Amino acid sequence: MLVKQEQINPCEVELHIEIDAEKVGAAVDDTYAELGKVTNIPGFRKGKAPRVVLERVLDEERVKDRVADKLLKGAYIEALEESKLDPFGQADVVIEKFEIGEPMLFKAVVPLAPKIELGEYKGIKVERKVEKVTDEAVEKELKGILERHAQYPDVFDREAREGDVVRIEMKNEDEPSEEMKSHVIEIGDALPDLNAGLTGMNPEEEKVIPLTFPEDFQEEELRGVTHNMRVKMCEIHEKKLPELTDDWVKENFTAQPKEGEKEAESGEENVDTVEKLRTKIKSIMEEAAQKAADSEVRNKIVESVVENAKADFPGVMVAEGIEERMETLAEQLKKRKLTIEDYLKYRGCTPEELRAEYEADARKELKSGLVLGEVISKENIKIEDADVEAELKLMADEARVPVETIKAYVDRTNGMVGVRNRILTKKVVDFLVEVSNIKKVR
Repeated sequence: MLVKQEQINPCEVELHIEIDAEKVGAAVDDTYAELGKVTNIPGFRKGKAPRVVLERVLDEERVKDRVADKLLKGAYIEALEESKLDPFGQADVVIEKFEIGEPMLFKAVVPLAPKIELGEYKGIKVERKVEKVTDEAVEKELKGILERHAQYPDVFDREAREGDVVRIEMKNEDEPSEEMKSHVIEIGDALPDLNAGLTGMNPEEEKVIPLTFPEDFQEEELRGVTHNMRVKMCEIHEKKLPELTDDWVKENFTAQPKEGEKEAESGEENVDTVEKLRTKIKSIMEEAAQKAADSEVRNKIVESVVENAKADFPGVMVAEGIEERMETLAEQLKKRKLTIEDYLKYRGCTPEELRAEYEADARKELKSGLVLGEVISKENIKIEDADVEAELKLMADEARVPVETIKAYVDRTNGMVGVRNRILTKKVVDFLVEVSNIKKVR
């Protein structure tokens, strides 16, 4: 057997393997003998038909497929031993030449283990900026709270106006087969032409509104297009915000003591005035701003460490990452009773473009994971039992269930690998943050 080896990249070797004609011929003889025993040929008992008859009756491609099954695996293993290669995964094998009576030539692209070269990962310089919480931002959040507590009484005695929430039935007049569909819209939040057309309509009124879609509309095929939309005003609801008073705040935000507790023992700060509510909102927003700043710092440090490193990995790892994403997408779409074709049409892209997008994501994720893994190995970062217990408790607190429930769920779903991976990722990023040079800026 002849083996030629070619390094096509740091993590893939191409083997060109030739199996000699004598070995191929022996495998062909064995295959005809095996198939002859199970093939019905008129005038002959099973296994007694001569080779020349079998060659006329049996499909040659079927014979060649069985011969390849007999030879490829053993020849590949022998070639690996001869080339002293340790494959990282399954090889991509392609038969290059195979004619009965001649040597068989095939190619195997052998994936090798990833190779990581760390660059600078200590002393990374990064700025930490905390966004200031302004009075305007607090008022905007306060307005959002009032919006969430709004009431929507029915309106019968006036026309629709901006700010009303209306239920309409609408269809495209340019599509005769289309049926009226129900929509709930807040006038002012829809497309400009629709906002203008709905304003002034009375309950049960019906009319046609020319609707021009903006040039930046999310569905590309509708950009700049005008459709005549038949609209019927079914219901008008006036949006009424609650009056912001101390009494309203006390009613909605004062912590109620649990059973058996006195009000002062509840442990919760009473938010019973408008000013206290503003103070509470600002405090929550400032805490969120601190967490956002920390998260941004962590992301920047990881990005720098990954960018500074060099990572090579075999194509099979990228292919697996693409397939995982495709399978996840298919499962998500199936739950919504949609197909990949529906999704591609919505996105306005081809299968090849989607796979290229997933390939870029897979490569980025692979490099990040491999680089962090190399830091973990170099710095000997390990998981202690206490780390696992703390993570399970955190998961339980977030889910508001007992720790025992989370442990049972993790055991039942074989989720401990995922838990340990999250812990390791957190520990290595904590380490990188600790050894970085973080500058606070305003």
